[in-house]
Amino acid sequence: MSDHPAPLPEAWAELSRLDAKSRRIVDVARECFVQVGFEETTMVQIADGAEVGVATVYRRFGTKSAIVRYALMAEAERVGDIIYEAMQRSAGPVGALAEMFSAFVSEASAPRLLTRNLRTSGAAGQMADFVTGDEFVDHGRIGVARFIAYWQQRGELGDFDPDVVAELFVRLTMSFIANPAGVLPLHDADAARDFARQYLAPLLFPHAIR
Repeated sequence: MSDHPAPLPEAWAELSRLDAKSRRIVDVARECFVQVGFEETTMVQIADGAEVGVATVYRRFGTKSAIVRYALMAEAERVGDIIYEAMQRSAGPVGALAEMFSAFVSEASAPRLLTRNLRTSGAAGQMADFVTGDEFVDHGRIGVARFIAYWQQRGELGDFDPDVVAELFVRLTMSFIANPAGVLPLHDADAARDFARQYLAPLLFPHAIR
């Protein structure tokens, strides 16, 4: 599987333009938001963690809220790496899909997920705007479409528009992030794999409308 394409675009545009110091500030802020919450995190804590002066943080980002968008991009990048590593453990498209979905569900139920902390905070609106925005949809669709196209090129999936199916997966992911509660049987990694094989794998084999 070493030739498998990365499932996500190389970087979020805004995040990739940050210099090393600004990126360190963002990463520290993300950790603080996860560990102690948005309201409880102070600019002083972020500055101390990044080993910069608090004036530097204000000069580069202005407000704590301004850092949230970058922190969400960094979180998406982190979760994307976890999902990619899970996909590499499987040799077929259905197995890869099951591993990808299981990794996402496991991460979504972990206490370190940034979106859980922001969902009930003053940054909830920013989080909702981010995960429902065009950039999030485009970024995810491009990545999943690469995954689908890879297996199509290997002759293990049929001839269909990978972007359409990829967007279905992305919008499903958005719904889990926005509201993880529900009756779907996703209580552990094995259950998530079984769910993906039974309910999501058929999306990889669409039938033409007759």
